[in-house]
Amino acid sequence: MRKDIFDTEVSIYNGVRDVYGTTCKLRAFLFDKKHISEVEQLRSLPTKEERNEIKKRLPQACISGVFSPTRKAENLVKHSGFICVDIDRQDNLHIDNWNEVKQGLSKLPQIAYISLSVSGNGYFVILPLRYPDYHKGQFEQLKRDFARMGINIDAACGDVCRMRCLSYDAEPYVNAEAIPYEGYYVEPRSMVNYQYSGNDVLDKVAKCCERIEANGIDITGDYQSWFTIGCALASLGEQGRQFFHVCSSQNQAYNHAESDKKFTNLLRTGKRIGIGSFFEICKDYGITFKNA
Repeated sequence: MRKDIFDTEVSIYNGVRDVYGTTCKLRAFLFDKKHISEVEQLRSLPTKEERNEIKKRLPQACISGVFSPTRKAENLVKHSGFICVDIDRQDNLHIDNWNEVKQGLSKLPQIAYISLSVSGNGYFVILPLRYPDYHKGQFEQLKRDFARMGINIDAACGDVCRMRCLSYDAEPYVNAEAIPYEGYYVEPRSMVNYQYSGNDVLDKVAKCCERIEANGIDITGDYQSWFTIGCALASLGEQGRQFFHVCSSQNQAYNHAESDKKFTNLLRTGKRIGIGSFFEICKDYGITFKNA
């Protein structure tokens, strides 16, 4: 029997000032009706400041997982497999048929839940993810997919530990059979101009990287290989950075900023691994600097 996806554990907090929280099933949070009167009171208030005072006291949940001891991305114990995105009315004033947004989105098989936000002026949408370990990359593609539908989602929702305020919707959309969202955004690969310098070692590295990029070969495989390649290319100094990006960008988990930060760190602290290690790894994949 398939497990009910809403039975997944998530971290919940007793208001925004609670930093430690507890855990509960996602279902218990989403279908909690004990605070309906407070939500209705909040929606009746004229100013955002007044609404926020109540909002701060309402239960909050990290839809994307369980965190311990405190709510920080680095304290993620287990990803729930879900992502929650906000669709605020204020960010989508171009949408004329606002009342039909929920109905339109409910046709997408990847959406598990749609509800009015606590203010009643927007929606929050929950989707299961195919690659929760790549939360940010999936969010970035999700943002682009929604934009193609003419819907702007809150960019802050890419934060894995973002909190969701408890809300109430008399008619939420619920789909326990939602299929995982598979979209994944990969930053555009930096294009390297393979001009040969006359420096024998650099030219050999350039020829290998040209073949790596032309054939889409991922030689980084696992973290240890990626680290070794980084150290080897860092032995070339700053000139190795562009080649590190070429190698790293063949992997689906490539992130330009993270790779750049890694190379900077390796320039400073990298082990004494020479460029020969790079050529050895290339050889394992049938890549050589020699002319065919």
